[in-house]
Amino acid sequence: MKPKPKVIFFDIGQTLVTGAEQSPHKLLCSRLGLDPECSPAVGRLLMTHRAEEPDPLVEALCGILPGTEPGRIAREIRQLWREQLESAREIDGAAALLGSLRELGIRLGVISNIWHPFYQGLAQRRPSLVETLDYKILSYRKGLMKPSTELYREALEACGEPPQDCWMVGDTYELDVAPAMHLGMRTVWVLNRPEKEKVSLVGVLRGEKPSPDWVTGDLGEVERFFSRKG
Repeated sequence: MKPKPKVIFFDIGQTLVTGAEQSPHKLLCSRLGLDPECSPAVGRLLMTHRAEEPDPLVEALCGILPGTEPGRIAREIRQLWREQLESAREIDGAAALLGSLRELGIRLGVISNIWHPFYQGLAQRRPSLVETLDYKILSYRKGLMKPSTELYREALEACGEPPQDCWMVGDTYELDVAPAMHLGMRTVWVLNRPEKEKVSLVGVLRGEKPSPDWVTGDLGEVERFFSRKG
């Protein structure tokens, strides 16, 4: 039997928690009537800006959207900020899963592309989930987004364990699984939205992409998987 993991890192969005049907940057771009080509730049800014209140973010958005009226940007970002505070919803069993893993003596963390209002809303609405976390590697606090391996390096440095003793659990192959494997971490792919992972899934099945250590379609199976180790 393989050794028990020392640390397990999770993605947040669509792995432990869900929210609005569309991502924040897509919602904002739609409401501002922006060209879809602007969406990636807006997304990077939202997920990597250290703003813990809307106004600094409004100023930054005005800088990359010079053709959009600043007052309109301010109204929309403030409204979206309020919505995001209320939108975080725990995926069934997520808090219980983390609690069970802690009882097994495993330290826990998150590595997530996230912005402040969604994380703040999660902390307020699901404190039991956040309080189980030993390490929080969040894109808006680090100024970097997954799949940057630098976020994973910071996670490994924070926990002080070798990569082979650390696991990453996430729903997205390119953002969660691939960069973790690149650094030698073990991985679980929670394939709960296979329609969005079709290209990566085909690549794994064809042997064109390396396989994760384990794949599941149900977060509820993750606790049973790790309880069998060690």
